[in-house]
Amino acid sequence: MVLALPALLVAVCVRILRPIVTIRFRNFPADDLGAMIVVSQNYLRIKEPLNRSRRFDFWYLKPEVKISSEYLLGLISSQIKIHKSRFIELVAAWSEKLPGSSSHMIESEIRITPLEGVSGKFGLPQSERDLSSEYLGQIGIDPQKQFVTLMVRDAAFKSDVLKPNSHLRNDKENYRNHDINDYLLVAEKFAAMGVQVIRTGAKVERRFESQSPLIIDYATTGKRTEAADIYLASECAMCISTTSGLDHVAAMSGRPRVITNQGPIDQASRLLYSSDVFILQRFAETASGKNLTLSESLHFVEIRNLDWYHKVIDRGLQFVRNSPNEILEASLEGWQRRNSQWLDTAEDLELQAQFWHIYDRFFPDHKSRFLKGRPHIGSHFLRTNKWWLA
Repeated sequence: MVLALPALLVAVCVRILRPIVTIRFRNFPADDLGAMIVVSQNYLRIKEPLNRSRRFDFWYLKPEVKISSEYLLGLISSQIKIHKSRFIELVAAWSEKLPGSSSHMIESEIRITPLEGVSGKFGLPQSERDLSSEYLGQIGIDPQKQFVTLMVRDAAFKSDVLKPNSHLRNDKENYRNHDINDYLLVAEKFAAMGVQVIRTGAKVERRFESQSPLIIDYATTGKRTEAADIYLASECAMCISTTSGLDHVAAMSGRPRVITNQGPIDQASRLLYSSDVFILQRFAETASGKNLTLSESLHFVEIRNLDWYHKVIDRGLQFVRNSPNEILEASLEGWQRRNSQWLDTAEDLELQAQFWHIYDRFFPDHKSRFLKGRPHIGSHFLRTNKWWLA
């Protein structure tokens, strides 16, 4: 390739110049909505002190990447320069192969706890909010009234994406796919309270059927836009989610989240905010049907370091998803906490402490990650699953 040798020479020069100036590179993760938000906002958090040092950063975008949201990328590009340059990509590739590569890579750990309190760095311009508000009004959503966003990922979300190194298996993240009908109970409860419920999603398996005019299946209207997605996330009263990229927009806009069907347990210290209410999937033995306690579950490396769905399944274990009632109770707790109406009982506090005691035993190095305090495990979930903490 004609650019390969010049790129290598530049990468070598980058090393030679390091005593004078540090030049760093990183591929921007535009193919994943959550990574786009978290990585960019974490970088913005530390960018100002970096600018005072002798350091230059080059973010680049690979041309073959399927961009998850062109609109969001445009917002981020107004804050961070992202190069579409094959030459910079080649220099970065050579730089990774040379000694001292870590000094020339921009940190981009997907960890959100340092992002607490950065709301204001992310959001729609007022003109865009006004346009989105007007547009949503035309499709039956009243932006002037309270609404809860429902962000439930299902199997359609990445059905056409081949996972690299998956050996043709496409079930890497099946534990993140859920049935929207499990969320009908909570949607109808909020509608009965006079709160609009907006189901979001770029690709979904099926319609969200309800007789209530306050439950709007925005995902299947055929009228969703990327700008309106951001508006719904940033302006909602609360979001109920199964962890998605879009719910980080809500959190960074100061909106409370209720995280349901959380799979990887260790993510409580990496991807959850202190204001979150969350409930987890549990695990059971496939052959016997025996439910595993939290400690028993975490003794399995496949659960403790959960990254591939089939590793858990092939180990003879199965995921136990949250019931509609568990989802409802956690969501009501999140709503009451949002409105300063929630009061923890002594039992609630004790059960929370028991969970975190077990968590710290298996993830002792995570303690320092809770910068603003720990998120709340759903109180009803813990009360009805006391055996799980044994």
